Amino acid sequence: MKTTLIKRGTVVTQKSVATADILVRGEQIQAVGDLRDETVDEVVDAEGMVVLPGAVDSHVHFNDRFMGTVSVHDYFTGTRAAAFGGVTSVIDFSNQGAKESLVSTIETKEREAEGETLIDWGIHPVITRPDTETLEQIPLVVEKGAPTIKCYMTYRDEGLLIEERDLRRISRALAEAGGLLMVHAEDDEMLADRVPQMIEAGRVEPIYHAKSRPIEVENRAVERCIAIAKATGGRVFIVHLASAEGLALIRAAQNEGTNVFCETCTHYLLFTEEMLKREDGIKWICSPPLRDQANQERLWQGIAKGTIAMVTSDDAAYSWEAKLLGKDRFDRCPNGIPGIEPRLNLLYSEGVVKGRLNLPQLAQIIAAAPAKFFGLWPKKGNLSKGADADIVLLNPNEKWTMNTQTLHMATDWSAYEGIEVNGKIDKVFSRGELIIDGETCLAQKGRGKYLHRRLEEFQA
Repeated sequence: MKTTLIKRGTVVTQKSVATADILVRGEQIQAVGDLRDETVDEVVDAEGMVVLPGAVDSHVHFNDRFMGTVSVHDYFTGTRAAAFGGVTSVIDFSNQGAKESLVSTIETKEREAEGETLIDWGIHPVITRPDTETLEQIPLVVEKGAPTIKCYMTYRDEGLLIEERDLRRISRALAEAGGLLMVHAEDDEMLADRVPQMIEAGRVEPIYHAKSRPIEVENRAVERCIAIAKATGGRVFIVHLASAEGLALIRAAQNEGTNVFCETCTHYLLFTEEMLKREDGIKWICSPPLRDQANQERLWQGIAKGTIAMVTSDDAAYSWEAKLLGKDRFDRCPNGIPGIEPRLNLLYSEGVVKGRLNLPQLAQIIAAAPAKFFGLWPKKGNLSKGADADIVLLNPNEKWTMNTQTLHMATDWSAYEGIEVNGKIDKVFSRGELIIDGETCLAQKGRGKYLHRRLEEFQA
């Protein structure tokens, strides 16, 4: 097996920062420390570089069919953009078809991914049909390595809404099977009243997307998620939290011992609802919507305190043509922002460089925490002996401008246009193989492996 020594980098884990060498043998990390006397096949000089565990993005939407369109990131273009962003593992969502079994959600993605992926990948099944057959298959999908199942509390017209009584049934079934329930937390009943009111009143510009989904819509859904976790004893994970008030509810529930957890996403930390007032405001239409500056600062604080477990991209990469479906009415715009590549660079630049986060916290939120929560630890998100050699070298001294030309995503537009970034990813290793070297992608299509996941109890 080939041996590689990554030499004299600033090695960052979720617990420490130290100048060290990393010895890679084949696909795994063999040792970390002072290894200058090792005889190896290749030496990579990492002096002056920040060396991080390969990022885990546990919230992406590849080949996503939603609101009359399909996302432009598939398993090739999506994992290529991910690799350039220092991401070495992704977990994609797979919606259950109206007449399809829950197990078919895995089979569909296996077909899509075959021969296409550049990095390792896993599946979150999404339940849309909570009947007896579906619930009976929950233990089977858990056994197949997909123990984290998502449900939506809204999007009735898209066939995604799951009522609260069914969420409780699903949560109980997952608790028994060793799984975890992920929830899109927005109250559909409130939205069903507010969105039509806005449209009928002629308030159709992008800013009214946010006005139609005020913070109360999210808070009420968060309260219901907490109640479900308490009633069922199951683990409930709230995705893309945007509400600081919802965060306070989660923190209080955690202090009482309730198994409710959350993530937020890069765009909630970079942008506010002011972006929706721009002429091109449809770029920033996502759900839950962007909030105000004070709310944003509280999200940053929630990350630093550990209540927000991780930051994901919620990559939903629709073409500009698709986003323009909402140019005259916000409710027709596909909800979502392409962000799989910018995440790590921006969290370093906006978080670490600006003093909101330290380096171990960065490693925690982009790698260790998602690996632990979603059944990949200790093989992923980890720079210890025996872990997969998923390693990112980031040059902290490079300054650059983020835009459509400097990113590698498949979209023909960017929500992150013109942002000045401090620090840039220089090299990315996936299971010991150099797959990104500067602006060159060296990975071969189909090299990614399916991530068979199993949840364990852990201390984050």
